[in-house]
Amino acid sequence: MAEQSPRSAWHLGQLFGIDIYLHISVLVIFVLVVSSLSRLLLEWHPDWNAISSWGYAFVAGLLFFISLLLHELSHSVTARHLNVTVERITLFLFGGVAEMQGEPGSPRDEFLIAGAGPLASIVLAIVFGFVAVLLIPPEVIVNETVDFSALSGMATVFLWLSVVNFVVAVFNLLPGFPMDGGRLFRAALWWHSGDYAHATRKAAGVGGFLGWILIGLGFLQLLSGQLVNGIWTMLIGWFIGRLARASVTQLIVQQTLSGFDVESLMRTHFERVPASTTLQDFIEQYALRSNQQVWPVSTAGTDQGLISLNTLDLERHRENGDLDRDVSEFMQRLPDASSLSPDTTARDALTALAELTVPVPVIESGRVVGIVSHADILRWLNVHDALDR
Repeated sequence: MAEQSPRSAWHLGQLFGIDIYLHISVLVIFVLVVSSLSRLLLEWHPDWNAISSWGYAFVAGLLFFISLLLHELSHSVTARHLNVTVERITLFLFGGVAEMQGEPGSPRDEFLIAGAGPLASIVLAIVFGFVAVLLIPPEVIVNETVDFSALSGMATVFLWLSVVNFVVAVFNLLPGFPMDGGRLFRAALWWHSGDYAHATRKAAGVGGFLGWILIGLGFLQLLSGQLVNGIWTMLIGWFIGRLARASVTQLIVQQTLSGFDVESLMRTHFERVPASTTLQDFIEQYALRSNQQVWPVSTAGTDQGLISLNTLDLERHRENGDLDRDVSEFMQRLPDASSLSPDTTARDALTALAELTVPVPVIESGRVVGIVSHADILRWLNVHDALDR
């Protein structure tokens, strides 16, 4: 299956074989961090001009997001060391996420993977703090109190980074699943009970409760006049609660799909398009008369490729006079197409199809034996759930 890039995200490159993506929402939080920090720097350094405060705030903002990346890389490298596949890291509005394929195999592995991120943030806080201390001249310390206005720009930046990384570590250790602290809590419950599903539900319940607490705290901040802080706290609470609910839903889905493969879920009733069919006839006789989205193109009973309206530029083909040409000229060759096999597990198929916008063929011995999409699996889950009631 061809790997798809996360929507609205830029690929920055690879580190340790892991793809790094930057979601467009990071621009929002980056602007907020830099603008608020520039104001704070002017409070600490009244003699600075706007260019100095914005410049140092920009540097601090970049180092802050590099710190978040290192936090997620710590999770990812630890996970890969424990044989859990990590395909990519995406930095987004609320920090970052390491996208793991599968779950840790034991409570110990879960504990180590979850704890790696906060540990990295604590180490960064210590390192940045040590560098800041080295940059602080003794004469600016009066009665064991630092005169911030006398600090150099980089000393101020490293001091701020030390504090903010420590805050990131502490916040992530809150026991609200799926935050790091919630995963540590799940690992402890899993180790105690031996029941992964029970531990996940309990930890997600705490995560939902924490989400509501943060929403309530944000509301109180709004009432006290802290508009930006209040909105931000409520958004974080909503986000944590949403992820906690989604984790339970994902668990239920995985349990339901366990033991099934693609052959049990795929559509087996579908049409094929003869390779000699013109593009015009394909549109009129197939595309406009069916809810099928992908068609195998065949010659004498042998599947040659695939064709879909999603991959055709109809306006360009009409302007070029291509509508009278055969669909075989515009199909995607079967060996080049993203596909699944009948024995692919349903859970793996759901993961693979999550980011695809069109169904994919199920191929066995060079022949299309079925078609499956993310929507097909969700529909199967709904029917399966209704039959079990």
